[in-house]
Amino acid sequence: MNDEQVKAEVAEMEQALRIEDPHFVRKMRAACRADACAVVTVFVLLAAGAVLLTIGVATVALVPWLLGLASLVAAVAVDDHHKKALRRPR
Repeated sequence: MNDEQVKAEVAEMEQALRIEDPHFVRKMRAACRADACAVVTVFVLLAAGAVLLTIGVATVALVPWLLGLASLVAAVAVDDHHKKALRRPR
């Protein structure tokens, strides 16, 4: 089987699944959206934390440093919550 045949088979199976069990397909799409949202949120929090920590250290200012630290802690909390939500049976 070449790549085109595999793609055609996968597309055919996806179409059959959409017809047979649309509720499952909706649940899977919702799970993918939630996963993407969590990844973006963690990335933004980590980036903001790194920038704020750098600014806080460079200017020797306590407020940006504390905000950067809080952002990093929030990123860890969001990631942990998402991992627990994925393990939780529905």
